Amino acid sequence: MTRVTPGSSVMSATVHDLSMRDGDSRSEWATNFSRTVADETRHGVRSGAITWAEADELLARLRVLVDQALDFTPQFS
Repeated sequence: MTRVTPGSSVMSATVHDLSMRDGDSRSEWATNFSRTVADETRHGVRSGAITWAEADELLARLRVLVDQALDFTPQFS
C-alpha cells in the first residue's frame, strides 16, 4: 500500500491498497486495479499533470505491459 505524505510530489491524497488478499477473487482484484488506474488517470488530467493525449499513451503502454505479464507462453526455450 502506498501512502501519500503531505508535501510530497505525489498528486493524489488517495490511499489505494492493491494487495490481493485471500478472500479476493482475481476478478475483484482486476476490477479494483482498473478502477484505481482510471481514478488516478482522471485525477492526473484534472490536476494538469498530464493531458488526455498523454493519458491515452500511458494507458496504451500499460495495456501492453499487462498483456506481456499475463502471457503464459514460455518466452525462452
